[in-house]
Amino acid sequence: MSASPLAGIRILDLSRLLPGPYCTLLLADLGAEVIKIETPLVGDYARTVADFGGPAMFEAVNHSKKSAAINYRNPRGQELLLQLTQTCDVMIETFRPGAVKRWGIDYDAVRQVNPRIVYCSLSGYGQAGPYAHRAGHDLNYLALGGLLALNGAAGGPPIPPGVQIADLSGGMLAALAILAALVGRQSTGRGAFLDVAMIDAVASWAAPMAGVIQATSANGLDPRGRTPLSGGLPCYNVYETADGKFISLGALEPHFWTSFCDAIHRSDLLARQYDTAATEELTQVFRQHTRDEWVERLRKADACVEPVKELDETWRDPHLRQRGLVTERNTFSSPFHFAEHTDSPPAPALGQHTSEVLKGLGFSDQEITELEENGVIKTG
Repeated sequence: MSASPLAGIRILDLSRLLPGPYCTLLLADLGAEVIKIETPLVGDYARTVADFGGPAMFEAVNHSKKSAAINYRNPRGQELLLQLTQTCDVMIETFRPGAVKRWGIDYDAVRQVNPRIVYCSLSGYGQAGPYAHRAGHDLNYLALGGLLALNGAAGGPPIPPGVQIADLSGGMLAALAILAALVGRQSTGRGAFLDVAMIDAVASWAAPMAGVIQATSANGLDPRGRTPLSGGLPCYNVYETADGKFISLGALEPHFWTSFCDAIHRSDLLARQYDTAATEELTQVFRQHTRDEWVERLRKADACVEPVKELDETWRDPHLRQRGLVTERNTFSSPFHFAEHTDSPPAPALGQHTSEVLKGLGFSDQEITELEENGVIKTG
């Protein structure tokens, strides 16, 4: 298969921070040309929000892209952007509903100049509904969508997850919708408007667990930390080891559980795979050795046991490196395996490709200089 299945697809990306940039990163990994449209003065906020790991996050989700700095709130900048959309297949924005209409770059305006455009509006709560105009972040979407209440130990409070689940799943959902719309366009010749929301992604992820949650609640139990896959079973849990590190045990199927019990010489536990009282016994068992000692002791057991690794350990993991998921710079690479991995171009500087993009539209050096002098664009 081609290493670049989306070669020839051009995407205008007006998104910031995480959800939209993650979406277009996936599409760039698949070979699309992604032009990141940023405002000349500030650009993507992630470039500067150091307290939240912004610069590192910016690099992680914006490599392999181009940056064109265009003030799309300026009438001349709007004209430039609409002109640019004529050369593109996809446009994605992540503003609150109504913002792009005020700036004259909404779907109705864009499809007038390019009826084949796939236009994706990715937002927190969607373009319609009682919450559409609310501000929100990942934690809020998880809270309203029912996932946050499940995260945490039994008897304890909900705990914010370590990754932005709503943002990343929302970005992935948007990428899937865009790909589907591009396939549909091949037969219809028409573009599409896509209304994708992070809350939609959260609800989709919550759906498979709904029955389990209802059953747990029907027994009078708070489902947090008590459902089968969130700490409710001894055979599927995380255990602390003697050195304060942790081991994950995922022996859900009986043959995996049998293999585990044989490996630790505890045949008395064979019949207690789903006995919640056995969790405390295993807690004491795992505290008898260090994490790495357990890894070695259980290395030959076919029992779904793996160490809980810190990120710096993950970067050194030989399996991830052999699969090309970790680069020599200790960053994560594309998850797609169409061909040999090559290092991706780094994230662009603000406006690094503005001149290139405008020259592709036929602008001269003098016209580009005048646009920059008038504050409409910024070149790198």
